[in-house]
Amino acid sequence: MKLPEWPVRRIWIALASIAATSVGCRPVPETNISFEVSTTLAYTGTPISGISVSLERRSVGNGVFNGNYELIAEGSSNSEGLVELNFSRVNALDYQITGYEEGWFERQVFVNPDVFLDSELQSIALDMTPKAEITIRLLNANPFDEMDAIQFRTLNTPGDYLTCSNEWGTYSGLDLVEERTCWIEADRYLAYTYRTMRQEEWFDYVVDSIYIPRGTALNFTLPW
Repeated sequence: MKLPEWPVRRIWIALASIAATSVGCRPVPETNISFEVSTTLAYTGTPISGISVSLERRSVGNGVFNGNYELIAEGSSNSEGLVELNFSRVNALDYQITGYEEGWFERQVFVNPDVFLDSELQSIALDMTPKAEITIRLLNANPFDEMDAIQFRTLNTPGDYLTCSNEWGTYSGLDLVEERTCWIEADRYLAYTYRTMRQEEWFDYVVDSIYIPRGTALNFTLPW
């Protein structure tokens, strides 16, 4: 049975209107898009200048997935802690933004390309943490006998990076020199606690701290 011509025409007009409305609600990104990256001190949010920032992406070309990240833009944050990375739009799977500089822990964020559906300029914050390498030496400076001992641990606040362990360590010996070397968050104080044994008697715990400046190889000796 053949349908009347006018209802069929009205159905096609309605479908075309729905399709046009759906397309119109999804903004088309510009050809050139940008990330505005701010680099700040993780402790306070203060802008940090001179941080190198790189932008990489994984993409699909000619139906082939490239699993490797390719560098597409890089720069350094200015006096206001800002750097703008401009690049052309392609069929990207994701973006990787990395902040790095000597004396700082590397910071990475991953961004979904869909963020550019609403705007061709996107703001990204990189909270940067300064770092230093510290060597802690526990030195028996007043030996009495082979039962001399020390229990020691750092009281570092756990963060996003692999730094000095806060686990207790117990060491003993007449000529004891115990060393540990590790990375630590810098530009702040590192607290630690310890107690010592003399003549088979443990003394009360001591709590103290040491300031860790950024970008240094610090040697800290604790005589006991």
